[in-house]
Amino acid sequence: QGCSTGSGHSALIDDKGQLWMAGCDRWQQLGLGSAKGGSSGYTWIDGKLWQDTFVPSNSVMDLMKEKSSGGIRDVALGGDHTLILASNQRDVYAFGKGGDGQLGLVGKPYVSAPIKSKTLSEDEQTGTPLSAVCAFRNCSLTLDAKGAVRSRAGKCRA
Repeated sequence: QGCSTGSGHSALIDDKGQLWMAGCDRWQQLGLGSAKGGSSGYTWIDGKLWQDTFVPSNSVMDLMKEKSSGGIRDVALGGDHTLILASNQRDVYAFGKGGDGQLGLVGKPYVSAPIKSKTLSEDEQTGTPLSAVCAFRNCSLTLDAKGAVRSRAGKCRA
């Protein structure tokens, strides 16, 4: 269904809507841990925390079910962060490195478990449905069905 690559990590959404992640996890951008802490199955390669095969991101999928967002519509990877657009087309979840504000979360240098980004998400009652999330380096964007930018976070050029 979809895929994205960041500076050192990659994501796939399979035909069942499951998110699979691989690559560098220095800033917890793979979302393989849990909100309760801890992750396993990593190896250190050249001083980096690395997941060398695609593995399902169960913590992200559990969050989608728990928050009644359903599944995943889109995924975007920036330099060291990940954005997930829920299938309800309003909720955007962010995790990984956020020191430049790219997660849309105030005062969060990094986030290990996916958190709803109020800056990037749309209001349930008045917001326009989102069609995609986009990320590049330390910038995050959301787009509507016409391709117009709805919101941005981080170091984005206007």
